[in-house]
Amino acid sequence: IIDSSGIRFHVSRNLRAMDAGIIELGLEYTDKMAIPPGQSSFLLSGYCVSECTAVSLLPQGIMVFGSQLHTHLTGTKVWTKHYRNGRELVELNRDNHYSTHFQEIRRLKRLVNILPGDALITTCEYNTENRDNVTLGGFAISDEMCVNYIHYFPATALEVCKSAISDQALMTFFDYMKEWENQGISKHMSVSSNYKAIEWNRIRVELLEGVYNEAPLSMQCNMSSGDRFPG
Repeated sequence: IIDSSGIRFHVSRNLRAMDAGIIELGLEYTDKMAIPPGQSSFLLSGYCVSECTAVSLLPQGIMVFGSQLHTHLTGTKVWTKHYRNGRELVELNRDNHYSTHFQEIRRLKRLVNILPGDALITTCEYNTENRDNVTLGGFAISDEMCVNYIHYFPATALEVCKSAISDQALMTFFDYMKEWENQGISKHMSVSSNYKAIEWNRIRVELLEGVYNEAPLSMQCNMSSGDRFPG
């Protein structure tokens, strides 16, 4: 069968010894993460912590053979770092000239072994110089994401290993903005509305960066069923 999809399927009668799978790394799809306007460079990082891989991967780990980096319109760079026992290993993937209009699943030049207890940190750099208000995390093309979809074998139950700022840490930031920066924040407003109520300047941007870098995390360590791994 030939059509215009641009996809080529290879079919074999011989069943492969292992199934492949995909794991989502990076940031949760949530408006808890935001990028202030007018920024030539703003970084957000999502964490796949060692506690998650420790309970979700088999002792021999997984072999990563492909990677699809993903942001929306303001993303300019994306990379994923790999850590084991506190030591940084070779980067899993990096694109210093990222464009949302040219996304691809890249076959890695070498197989990467991810073991139980390893950590993976996916970082995205954004440029919002042409935006007048905050850009929020979300599904719309005008929102933002920071994801690395890694392709690997053998397949496991782990499908999502992502993070966001904890609810309590974000509420503390909003309280500070209201009390000390006199911003129009309200506990009765949504997260997105509170972000949009802030009049962003250099000091407030730096405060947000510090909160993101130091605040406790809310983790997603989820199976394909949507259930969380224990722990």
